[in-house]
Amino acid sequence: MVRQRSEVLAHLRSCADVWGGCILTILNHDKPAIRAVNPRTWLKSTNYLELDFQPSLLTFTLQRAELLSILESSKPKSWARTATVTGAGKVLERTVQIYAEWIVIHERPHLKQFKYITSTILMS
Repeated sequence: MVRQRSEVLAHLRSCADVWGGCILTILNHDKPAIRAVNPRTWLKSTNYLELDFQPSLLTFTLQRAELLSILESSKPKSWARTATVTGAGKVLERTVQIYAEWIVIHERPHLKQFKYITSTILMS
């Protein structure tokens, strides 16, 4: 279970890198072109699976706090800024809002996983 917890966190960090990175690119550039990257593929280029859980969680928490701070200080019209996304089949147009919602929707089931894993670890 401890290993599974680290694997879930590594996956979340990879998603945060990819989708959070897209958000920052869209906010910092006018209509950028972004090449789609699968977070599972990105994970293979990191050492996240080898990291101890606590320091990795701290890094994820700080990264998320920074992204939230940027989003909270963004004007509402910034959430509608777009990027052209290529490399995942059909060329797509994605907004900051789409990526932010994607992160939230994607993480909900993983939070349930963490609750289950943590309760199992505490019971053993």
